[in-house]
Amino acid sequence: MRLIVTLTLLISISFGAEAGGDHHSPLEIVWKGVNILIFLGIVYWFGRRPVAEAFNNFWRSLTERVDASEEELRRAKEELKRAKEELEKAKVRADESIALARESARAEVENARKHAEEVSRRIKEKARETIQIELKKAKRELALFGMEKAEEIAKGMLSERFKDPEVQKRYVEVQLKRLEGTDGKG
Repeated sequence: MRLIVTLTLLISISFGAEAGGDHHSPLEIVWKGVNILIFLGIVYWFGRRPVAEAFNNFWRSLTERVDASEEELRRAKEELKRAKEELEKAKVRADESIALARESARAEVENARKHAEEVSRRIKEKARETIQIELKKAKRELALFGMEKAEEIAKGMLSERFKDPEVQKRYVEVQLKRLEGTDGKG
C-alpha cells in the first residue's frame, strides 16, 4: 500500500514538473491519484489469481519431481536388497553344492557372485545417475527461485529508498537532466 501511495505521489510530482511550472489544482492531483489507485486496484484484482496459480503450479511440479526421485531411490534400494538376498541365496546353494561336488560348486558360486555384483553395481550406478540428475534439476530450480527472491528483495529495497524525499528529488533531477540531454542532441 505504501508503494502505491509513493507511486501516486511520484506521478503527481511528475505531472506538476511536466507542466513546466504550470501548477495544477490540488483537487486535480487528487483525482489523478484516485484514478491511478483505481487502475492499480483493478490490475491487482484481476492479476492475483493467475500469479498465485502460477506459483502453486511451480511448487506442485517441484514437489512432484522430488517425490518421484524419492520413489526411484526407494525402488533402487529394494532392487539392491533383492540383489543382496539373491547373493545370499547363491551362497547357500553353493554351500549345498559343495557337499555334492566341490568343483561344480566353485564355478556356480563364482558365477552367482559375479552376477549379483554386476546387478548390484548397475543398480548403484543407476541410483547415482538418477540422484545426480534430480540434484541438478533441484539446484537449477532453487537458483531460479533464489534469483526471483533476490529481485523481490531488490524491489523492496528500492521502494524503501524511494520513500526518502531526497532520493526522490535526486532521481527526478537525474531523469530531467537525461531528458534535457536527449532533447538537445535530437
